[in-house]
Amino acid sequence: MESYLFSGYARLPQDVSHQAQYGRIGVVVEVDKSGTILGASSSLMMDLSRDFFCRLTQGRNIITDREEIERSLRERYLGHSQGALVSALRKIYEAVDHSPLVAQAETPESAAGGHGV
Repeated sequence: MESYLFSGYARLPQDVSHQAQYGRIGVVVEVDKSGTILGASSSLMMDLSRDFFCRLTQGRNIITDREEIERSLRERYLGHSQGALVSALRKIYEAVDHSPLVAQAETPESAAGGHGV
């Protein structure tokens, strides 16, 4: 299976326990060529936090489901690192937008106003 790996980083808030040690949070997602998130991970300290983040994102589409992914994080991930996770994901969105993944999704039909991926 052909897949792509994207990463994004963001500054952690001061009140997060591992802020002094790391300063930033890293987020990594693996997506297939249609943009579906196959797996996600983060540098969050607690296993449960990392697993929860993965469950919130896995199976969603990194190209078409961005608002849904962010809304889910804001409504359901109520930890102190929420804003940093969203910021790191936005960095990933920028990388996706400049990748071959988006170029593949842009077909002549979608450029003419049709419904592409």
